[in-house]
Amino acid sequence: MSRKPDFIRDIGNYLVGRGSLILLGFVTFPLLTRVLPVEQYGILSLTFRLVLLLVVLSKCGLQYSAARFYDASKSDVAGQRRFYSTLLIGPAITSLLFSAIYMAVLFSSSALRTDTQLFHCLLLAPVAVVLRTLQSMLLSFLRNEGRSRLHTIVEVMTKVTTMVGLIGLAVAGQHRAFPVVLATMTAEAIVVAVQMGDVLRRGLIHPTAIDWDLIRTSLKFGMPLIAYELSSLVLDSADRIIVQRYMGDHSLGLYSAAYSISGYLQDVVMTPLNLALFPIYMRLWNEEGKEATSRFLSMSLSWFVVVALFITGLSTLCAGDALVFLASTRFAGAEGLLKVLVPALMVYALHIFFNVGLVLQKRTTLLAIIVVVAAAVNIAANFAWIPRYGLMGAAAATFLSYAVMVGTLIVVNRNILPLHVNPALAISAVVALLCAYPLPTFIHSQLLIVQLLGRAAAFGTMFAICIFIMSSDFRKAVKKAFAKLPIGTISPLRVPSTAATGEGGAE
Repeated sequence: MSRKPDFIRDIGNYLVGRGSLILLGFVTFPLLTRVLPVEQYGILSLTFRLVLLLVVLSKCGLQYSAARFYDASKSDVAGQRRFYSTLLIGPAITSLLFSAIYMAVLFSSSALRTDTQLFHCLLLAPVAVVLRTLQSMLLSFLRNEGRSRLHTIVEVMTKVTTMVGLIGLAVAGQHRAFPVVLATMTAEAIVVAVQMGDVLRRGLIHPTAIDWDLIRTSLKFGMPLIAYELSSLVLDSADRIIVQRYMGDHSLGLYSAAYSISGYLQDVVMTPLNLALFPIYMRLWNEEGKEATSRFLSMSLSWFVVVALFITGLSTLCAGDALVFLASTRFAGAEGLLKVLVPALMVYALHIFFNVGLVLQKRTTLLAIIVVVAAAVNIAANFAWIPRYGLMGAAAATFLSYAVMVGTLIVVNRNILPLHVNPALAISAVVALLCAYPLPTFIHSQLLIVQLLGRAAAFGTMFAICIFIMSSDFRKAVKKAFAKLPIGTISPLRVPSTAATGEGGAE
């Protein structure tokens, strides 16, 4: 049933998968923003945000239980059938239950029915909820079984199938959110059907095999984690709902596009970082203790600050060009949001360092409370600032709530696993940003892509030169990187002599 675990292999497969999804996102996003008008893109974004909320509720934390109790299912065929049946049929039932409650609320809301386009998309949400709940559990089974390659293939094929559907809509001249939602669900249904066929073929699902004791045990284990997951989702999504309420679908589309671009940049940084950090700090904590873990995370944090400052400067410089290039001219005017949202998401990314102490000490309840407080701040600030400051108020509320969350984590983590940023390296990065920023602003071209790439290349070059000059840590890192180059590569920092290499003299 399961395969022998290979940690390095699995990490590699998951990294390839996440990287592929990010790259495909940079294809589907421009496609969507060119197929859909601004207000339709906003409707699409809000629809899938609500779907995500319902999926979290539908799973009831059972995806965590799938990993926690998997070993107990491997004793015999009956145990396997009981495990898979319980943790697949159970979430399917709860997804139908929450979908029914959702539909009752939807039809009782006269305000939602007045926006016909949004209402029609929201009617399709329950189908997406059931499909995504099932797929989440099916993917958790693949992770448990050590089938990381198949896990990656399923995720990528879901995205590719959806993209094919979007291209078909573009060719057919469909420019509304409703057909996009329908095409997305059709693509996901095809993949889920294939996955379900595999599970049924193996004889792992039968309604009579449901173990209600396992459901109770799983809910007891997983429910506390829902508070964290749900509040994280509210922290990330509440602004979209409030923007739509106060400013309508067009403004929602502008804000959603800017947030999507910012989110892609965050994923580029956080995905490999998360995959790389977790196994290292867990090994250090278990084998070398607190001090070694703190040193490693402090060093990683210092270099992340450098990368975050670089991305913040680059996004501020290229915000307008990047928005038009990725999202088309119809979204022009939202570039100011990028200058707030990108730094906000870089601040949010710091939590992967400062929540480590709580994770290692298994204090997930405190972690959930911190996120709940930050989500409450986000909602309150959005209600206060959107009516007064519009979309910039929503962006500022996002920045504030992420700063509150990370600031609280820093204070709490200080007594558990204190981390320190290298001040010399951080100051060098700030100075490099300030020195590198002005010159690229003088680069102009009639071709948008030339101007975008020219400014990005100039900023990156200037930033690297400045920090190389000012930071001895950066210079040491560069020298180490060149030292690790494959044999035969010529390093500009050190040319090997014939005596060192053993070449020459024989002739």
